[in-house]
This record gives sequence, structure tokens and C-alpha cells, in this order.
Amino acid sequence: MTVPRQYQNRKSVSERRLATKLMLVMLPIAVLGSGTASADWKFDPILRASWDYDDNATLSTRTDDEVELSGYIGEASLDMIYDSERSHLSMRPIARTRNYGKENKAWNADDQFFEMLGFYEGDKNLFRVFGDFSRESVRTAELADADLDTEIDPDEIADDQSGFVTPQRRTRYRISPSWTHRFSNLSSIETELSYLATSYDETDDLLRLFDFTDIRFRMNYRRNFSERSSAVFSIGARDFDTDRFGGDRQSYEVSGSFVRRLSETTQFRARVGLESVDQEDVGLPTVSIDPQPTGEITLSRQLKTIRLLAQYRKRVNASGRGALTSRDELNLRLSRDLNDRVTIGLGARAYKSETVSGVGLTQDYVQIRGQVVWRISRAFSMQADYRHTVIDRGLLDGAADSNRFTLWLSYQPNPVGRDDRLRIRF
Repeated sequence: MTVPRQYQNRKSVSERRLATKLMLVMLPIAVLGSGTASADWKFDPILRASWDYDDNATLSTRTDDEVELSGYIGEASLDMIYDSERSHLSMRPIARTRNYGKENKAWNADDQFFEMLGFYEGDKNLFRVFGDFSRESVRTAELADADLDTEIDPDEIADDQSGFVTPQRRTRYRISPSWTHRFSNLSSIETELSYLATSYDETDDLLRLFDFTDIRFRMNYRRNFSERSSAVFSIGARDFDTDRFGGDRQSYEVSGSFVRRLSETTQFRARVGLESVDQEDVGLPTVSIDPQPTGEITLSRQLKTIRLLAQYRKRVNASGRGALTSRDELNLRLSRDLNDRVTIGLGARAYKSETVSGVGLTQDYVQIRGQVVWRISRAFSMQADYRHTVIDRGLLDGAADSNRFTLWLSYQPNPVGRDDRLRIRF
């Protein structure tokens, strides 16, 4: 017997709410039991609550169509970390609920996330796996988070935004294993695979959001010329499949990188490459598109009280718009410890993207972020985030902008520091 769609939707909503409530119940239990962790396992529970305000939640270009939101967010997460001399495994489930009142109930949501990172390092081989899962509204996914992590691996900065800001739901899975074999202290080879699957709840025709999978394979050969300088030569292939008619693409990339440790605190990386895209439309012959230039310039500086990550990159990326896009992007993250209790951060993200082939879609995006963190005690902290976002979708007249302010209160009874082996990799 076929279950009507409306009852299927009700069931999925109920299941998601039940999962969120279970996590919210279990995490306080983990807080109480965190002191009984073994020597190898560490548990770091975090409970957070915030007040959230956005003066144009939909990033509408029309002032009479703007949606102003004001409400509360609750979040619970648990870092489960295993460390040994040669290995590391961390898993982090997150449950988040947002409530903007009955008059804005379409924007209320229960979101779920899961993050995982693990590696094992032998004498000659290093195995590493990264994965994440998220189910959240397109709005929050599009606007990104306000985390100004200056120690993030530059390759792990997300780039799959679609440009639509709606209460529509998005489910996203990513898994990325890699294997590095060291021939000697001078050379090594790395093989990595990335699988990304994104799906959207049913959308109307005006939104034009399409489910897609993006599978990428890359092989890197690294040669160290000195203790400070090395070169990386890479080849890669991609298979992008989308539900949009005629949107499937295959591509091949070659690139070369130069990596230089300028000092004990500063690292620099530059990369140039080309990615060739093949267009395969149903009933039509395969068309080879002009190779797309790719590249990157990244500078990282980690001092005692100041941390900086600056990056420019040009790449071909996947998108829920149903096509591959060529994207020029700038990322800037800066944080400074004013004292033992207060840290301030500034960030900027800007990109310009256009469709590689097919229907021409352009988009300009700029977001400026500010952040202040006050560590009240070992367990309690407050965090204020401000974001100003501007987006020009190309197809619409004019640009849209919004101002968003979020004030967080966090309880973290057992804070665990970051493992030095997880810091920026070049």
C-alpha cells in the first residue's frame, strides 16, 4: 500500500524532531559523565543558546518583500575524541533548533549535523578520512556560519552555495578519504577521493534547485627541495551528476603548487592549473569546453596572540543550480587575543561565479563578519557575531543586502584543546 506523500512528510518531520530531542536529552547526561572518560577518549560537550536577528532573511532585492526575523536558537553538541601516539579520531554530532515565533513558523527548524575526522600515521603511510552530514534550511546553509576558524585547512572551506535564501531544506553528505605514502623524507605521493551528495526537499519551479553528486579523484606528488620549500604536482578527475536536464559534466585537471614555510609561524602556498570540462547532453554529441584556469594563493600566519588566514582561489565548483561554475573567491580570517579572556575576529568572503556551460548564470557575493568572544570562566563564554551580506544574482535587477546579529551563551564544562596534528596542512 502506498502511503500518501503528506503523511510521509509528516513522518519524516516527526523523526527529525525526535532525533533532535533525543540528542538534546543525551548531551546533558554526557556533561555529567564527562569526568569518567578514559585516558584515551575525551568528551567535550557544549550547550549553547542565542538570540538571533536578521533584517532581510531572504536577501530580497525588493524592500516590500523583505522578511525580518528575530528569535532564539538552541544547540547541543558533543565532541568525542580518541588520541594515541599514531592515530586520532574525532566525531561531533550537533542538534540545533531555531524558533522565530508563530508569525514566522516557516523559518522555524530543527537541524542536525555530524562531523568526523580520523587519521592513522605509520612509518611510511598516512591514512586520513574526513566526513560530514548536515540537514538544514537552504537559508542557513547559504549564509554559512560565523565561525572564524583561522586554523582550518584551506582545502576544507566550503564552496557549494547556490545563491537561493529560502526556508527550503537541504540534506548534504560528504566523505573524503586519503592515503599518503612517503618514499623518503624528500618525496611522497597522496591519493584522495571526495564524494559529495546534496539533495533538496521539493521546490517550486522558481527556485530551480537540483539534487546533485560530485565525485572527485586526485593524485598528488610532493617533492621537498629543502626543509622549507616543496613542490606538488597534481592530476585529478571529476564526475558531476545533477537532476537538471543536460547538466551532467566530467572534467580533468592538472596543476602544480609551490609551498614555502617563510618562518616558524608563516606558511605560503601558490598553485596554478587547468581543468578541462566535457559536456554530455542527452541525444547530443559530447562537447569539449575550453579549459578553465584554476589557481590559489594562500598565506597562513600563526603567532601567540594573532592568527591570520588569507586566500585567493579560482576553481570549478559544484552547485545546486544544476551546473558546474567557474568561481573567483577571496577568503580572509583574522583573530587576535586581547587578553586571556577576550578574542576579537574579523573575516571577509567574496566570490564571483558564472556557469561553465549551458544556461548562463552569474552571481556576486560579499560577506563581512565581526566576532567578539568573552571567556567568562573555564566553562562559560559569550560570543557576539555580526554579518553583513550582499548578493547580486545576475538574473534579478539590483543587489540585496542584510544585517544579521547573533549573541551566544555557551556552557562547555570540559574544553579540549585542538590536537597539533590537526592544524593547517600545506
